Amino acid sequence: RPFVTSKLSSNMGCGHSTKAKLDPPLNSGCGNSATQVELSSGVTEYEAKKLAVVHKAEERILSRMEKCPYEKRDVMVPLDTRLRCHLCIDAGGKHCGKHAIRLTWPIHTVIVGADNSDSIPIVLVHGFCFGAACFFKWFPMLAKERKVYAIDVIGMGGSGQPPFRAEHTTIEAAENLLVEPFERWAEAMGLEKFILIGHSFGGFVCSAWATRNPKRVVSLGLLSPLLGFSDERLEARNNSETTWQRRVFQSIFELAWEKHLTPQTLVRWIPGAKKFFQERVENRFKPSEGVNDEEAALLAAYVIATMDTPASAESAATVVFEPFLKQTEVDGKTIRKRLAELEIPSFSIYGDHDWMDRPKPEEIPKLHLLVLPNSGHHLYFDNVNELHRLVMDELQSTK
Repeated sequence: RPFVTSKLSSNMGCGHSTKAKLDPPLNSGCGNSATQVELSSGVTEYEAKKLAVVHKAEERILSRMEKCPYEKRDVMVPLDTRLRCHLCIDAGGKHCGKHAIRLTWPIHTVIVGADNSDSIPIVLVHGFCFGAACFFKWFPMLAKERKVYAIDVIGMGGSGQPPFRAEHTTIEAAENLLVEPFERWAEAMGLEKFILIGHSFGGFVCSAWATRNPKRVVSLGLLSPLLGFSDERLEARNNSETTWQRRVFQSIFELAWEKHLTPQTLVRWIPGAKKFFQERVENRFKPSEGVNDEEAALLAAYVIATMDTPASAESAATVVFEPFLKQTEVDGKTIRKRLAELEIPSFSIYGDHDWMDRPKPEEIPKLHLLVLPNSGHHLYFDNVNELHRLVMDELQSTK
């Protein structure tokens, strides 16, 4: 997808300009000049229309919360387009001249608990194929304790969808493309210190964020985090009892992963895929505690809306993990090894019948491992009351 500078309003009614006064581009020859430049938004008209659908689906979910005021913001952050353009990457980072060096994209943010400004705030990050609205059952509880910023991962949910070419990107660069927008978001929001909590793929993003730049993070919470699957777990799938049909499926999955195809790709390309995924998502959430049939349908529509946005950073998952979610390394270290070296307080919570692979206690000795009863992977739906209690207990020492 080419870079197109949109002059149209891309804020979907959030009241934020598509232009922002920001620091000069890195390596632009401006030195340490304090001169500010006005950057244009990289959001295209087509992307804005798709994000509007996401925001409407999100609003239908958030409006169901009782006694929990919330605010939504699109925080425009500057991103270096040379790191996302395959022509620039192939030229060794040299600007190809087909787009501006820097454009801005929105980081969509939902804020609750605004009255709790005396406490260190929580920054909350969702999992794959989702967005901030997935925490709508948890928000009212959190809002009584802390100010919470729930942010959509760049290229997912209601955030901007900058171009991303997985086949031209290294593991380290892919991590940086996920983390850098959040660091710029924190700067734009003026957050010096915060508690960082992420679910599933968001747990990986938060882990990468905390291990790369731990200065702002006072505590790290990982909710059923995706930290890569162990060799033992992966070897178990290749046992002698595996049927030929399953082996064929595994081969197709492995090929798709190597080609950087994602579930979002299927939704965009294959007729009937939207209906298939929507039914699957709806059926998954119907049995959850406190989620009624109408809410399950709203969640399913929300998930499909997030999946149907323009192709972007979701394919970073196929770079930072090998097929079947096998761990990769940056500077010779997996994300688990990097977490083991982290000095800040950290904890993780998995459901008692969670499909996610858990690290062994000796792998990350400083990580406090907890198990949430009566819960699968989506802890904030399956047993939200007990989840809240466990998290607040872990944060007692963090005022």
